[in-house]
Amino acid sequence: MRNALVSFFLLFTFLPLLTEEVRASNAYYKVTYHYNIGDVFTTKENGIWRTAKILDIDTNEQSSTIHVLLYSNTKQKPTLASLDKLSILAYHSTIAHAHLEQKWLFIGNDTPLKAELKGYVNYLKHHDFNKYAEATNQKVDDLIFRANTLYTKGYALNQAAQYKQAIEAYQQAINIYPLYFEAIDNIGFAYMDMGDFQTAINYFDQSLQIHPKGITAQYYKGMCYINLEDYDSARKTFKHGIENFPEQSHVFEEIYNKLQQNAL
Repeated sequence: MRNALVSFFLLFTFLPLLTEEVRASNAYYKVTYHYNIGDVFTTKENGIWRTAKILDIDTNEQSSTIHVLLYSNTKQKPTLASLDKLSILAYHSTIAHAHLEQKWLFIGNDTPLKAELKGYVNYLKHHDFNKYAEATNQKVDDLIFRANTLYTKGYALNQAAQYKQAIEAYQQAINIYPLYFEAIDNIGFAYMDMGDFQTAINYFDQSLQIHPKGITAQYYKGMCYINLEDYDSARKTFKHGIENFPEQSHVFEEIYNKLQQNAL
């Protein structure tokens, strides 16, 4: 796991006192190229000024992505002093480093408030869970333990045919750990047990978005289509299974072949 990040609270409390050298060494307030957290930029497009504040900077050997807060568009060129009067258009968006370099004008630095980081924190929760835990001063192991406890509760409820209560427990686990595709799969199974196959498909699709290698979600998505007597969609789903999981293609081939024969 990456080195622990300083909590947002401490960052907001002590950031103004830090020198540039200390800030550059901070795990969260990285200095990448010549940009800093809190830098505010604006650009004019079609007579409208767009303004953004840098929340964080992700870099690797190939590229640099800048996470920003977007303010509402204005007809007048904004200033650092006018930011408080602008509403928030988007609490999280991204700008490529090259695009920022080419088209945006620097107008000053304004340290992000904790409330302004909520969109970025939510993004981290769904895309970089380790960094989310670090940024919110939590431990990944503790979060996973809480999610697993709720998952176990959901499984027991499902076994007792208390499907709605099971779904609620699984959903609580996902709220803690959004990448918990096994819990999402089990919500799909609960809806299958209740005979709501279309809703089950929606959850299997959600699971596959998070975990494209989810052979279980792919298989039972196809079975849901069969239960709905949508054999064309079932055939496509099992064909995708054969193509996407070549090492386990036999899991899908038998049913796919039967669907093909019935279609003739």
